[in-house]
Amino acid sequence: MVKHQNFFKMLVMCMLSCLLVCSNATTVRAAANNNTYGITPLYTIILSNTASLTISGIKAECKAAVKSNTSVALKIKMELQKEKSNGYETVETWTSSKTGTYLAMSESRNINIFSTYRLKVTFTAGNETEVVYRYK
Repeated sequence: MVKHQNFFKMLVMCMLSCLLVCSNATTVRAAANNNTYGITPLYTIILSNTASLTISGIKAECKAAVKSNTSVALKIKMELQKEKSNGYETVETWTSSKTGTYLAMSESRNINIFSTYRLKVTFTAGNETEVVYRYK
């Protein structure tokens, strides 16, 4: 009986250790490639992006920003989407673009407080595109 208790204690400790290691893991965005090294970074121009959707009363505030590692054509497309029975429908679209290393935008719109919304943001830097969603 004592051997089984020790085994289970050790098993639980191993599982907790694995969870701790996995929770501290850094996410690396990469794509499989048939080159010499096996993997290639998925995003080499886009350094970072941020997007937020804040709803206060009847006002939805949408913000987004993208940063690149070199001066390129940058574009942000924000779509405020309303939940429908069969998915989401875009109710407002905003875009901003310029050449440089940083682009940010902020827009707002009145909404129906009884509906559910999300923000879909498409970031483009040079030939790289990344899409993110923020839910409220």
